[in-house]
Amino acid sequence: MYEAGVAGAALIVTNKTTGTVDEAVFCGLSAEFKSRYVDHYAALDPYSPLLYARWIMLSTCLPEALLRRSEWYNEFVLSCGVRDILGTRLADTASHSVILGVHQRIGRHFSQDVEPLMATITEPLRYAARCYLDRQNGGQQVGDPQKTTRVEGGRFFFHIENGVKYPDECGSVFLSPGDAAERGLTIARELARDGGWSGFSVFVTDQRGRLITRVPIES
Repeated sequence: MYEAGVAGAALIVTNKTTGTVDEAVFCGLSAEFKSRYVDHYAALDPYSPLLYARWIMLSTCLPEALLRRSEWYNEFVLSCGVRDILGTRLADTASHSVILGVHQRIGRHFSQDVEPLMATITEPLRYAARCYLDRQNGGQQVGDPQKTTRVEGGRFFFHIENGVKYPDECGSVFLSPGDAAERGLTIARELARDGGWSGFSVFVTDQRGRLITRVPIES
């Protein structure tokens, strides 16, 4: 990992019901900053809600102009000594999501091998994340067909738009459109606290692309 330019990582389990972090593991550059993230900066994090199954760089996902105004980025990410993050969503259920980000040190770059390297370990990591969520779910497997038949909701998507669109290509599982709409409101409030998203809106859609709700982000 070090040879690939990875200087640390963070694994975060978010509780969708409470909107808080249930579990987090930080290592490398950010190891000493875990409590600061959990206690304060998790609510200001504009990057995590945009993660989906494919690995994506923070610098690709969000424009530099927005990051320059982001309290989360300037006071937390840079304070950790991190310049950029390569992240993915490992697992997702109606109640929890598990994300992983690997960190690029300020003044350094990831090597060209970092994405192929992460691809080789992604599936084992996804399996481990699903097993963790299984235990959180009382031992019932994530995606169990018997449970799926009882769920009235499904997968919903949270796109952020203001002329420029930041699409959510992975989506998140919720028990109902109402639960998804509530999550959209939470995302809008979190981004509003960051201060750089004024004028944008969170568009919540279902699997067919039908609009559930539009939530303006108002700082």
